[in-house]
Amino acid sequence: MSSQYLRPINNEIGVPGTFPRTEGKLLANKIANISHLVSHLNAAVEDLESPDLPLLDEQFDFYREVERFQINLIKGALRVTGGSQVKAARLLKLKTTTLNAKMKLFHLLPK
Repeated sequence: MSSQYLRPINNEIGVPGTFPRTEGKLLANKIANISHLVSHLNAAVEDLESPDLPLLDEQFDFYREVERFQINLIKGALRVTGGSQVKAARLLKLKTTTLNAKMKLFHLLPK
């Protein structure tokens, strides 16, 4: 068993329902790590659900498919960066103003 999961025995009598400061920080760190992991797992599941190439027939619209692709890239970058437009723009190698303009164009801004 890894030592990171072992807690030292604390013989101090504390207030019921409270944690000593170090245990509280450890718990907060574990919760943050789990939240981060869940976020990445959700992103991975959404990526798996992404449709493949569209059918190239009479109904195919190149510009609509390019728009859809851009929207998926932007949503993915925002998901990976926890919603930070600045970090998402950096990840996509765009200026923040360009990303923001595209988000407005595609109606991706939070309401």
